[in-house]
Amino acid sequence: MTPTLMAMGSIFFLTASTYIYNDLCDAEMDRHSDVHSDRPISTGEVSEGFAKGFVVVAAVLGLTISSMINSATLILSASYWVMFTLYSYPGVRFKKMFMVKELVIAIAWPMLALVGVYAVNNTFSMPGVFAGMMMGMFSFLGMPALSDSFDEKEDAMYGIKTMAMALTWKRRVELLGAALVLMIVVTTMTYTQLGFNILLPITIVGSSLLILRSVVPIYQEYNMEKALKVRKLTYIYVIVSQVLIVIGSMNLALPF
Repeated sequence: MTPTLMAMGSIFFLTASTYIYNDLCDAEMDRHSDVHSDRPISTGEVSEGFAKGFVVVAAVLGLTISSMINSATLILSASYWVMFTLYSYPGVRFKKMFMVKELVIAIAWPMLALVGVYAVNNTFSMPGVFAGMMMGMFSFLGMPALSDSFDEKEDAMYGIKTMAMALTWKRRVELLGAALVLMIVVTTMTYTQLGFNILLPITIVGSSLLILRSVVPIYQEYNMEKALKVRKLTYIYVIVSQVLIVIGSMNLALPF
């Protein structure tokens, strides 16, 4: 249990470091956003000096904790932190590169899964990485509708071209729907080979169909209020899916 908690703590601090660094780099952009304009750094509630200090302290804490687990966890955690720092760093700014932005976020999921796998087992485990790969796929296909659609105005102002900007609203929603269908199909077809119990496909299929049902009303035209509600539901779905995968990996005595 201790390595698991340490890995969670490490990723918490490293993620906090990169998120606050991103807010620092995007402060001017956020002031023009319909969704992010109330972020503390962009409004001045939190000073840039304090935010910079937090970024450094959180990064040091995260890397220190991961170094206390094992070398593989440290390398993976450090790679995750570097990748997302470069995502925002003005000299590189993966965020401005078409499709690279989405790929970086998608790759983060299996990287985080590997951190957990090596922290607990200190060896590669395909079932453990499965969750990360599935969430990475879902993130890549779902981002145009669930994330970048709300940032189009400021992205255009600052020369950032995303997949959302290259697609119509209907195509974005279709990608989101495809992501949910893939969650259903892949989970159903692979759960036995990966050693999961039957609860995994049952629960994933049920929760995915519920989200698909909420997606249908937003298909015809973009409505920010309705789309934000779907985004909140989908974020819950992502968290619940991780829990369902953990339950699905347990050796339970099931009556069926």
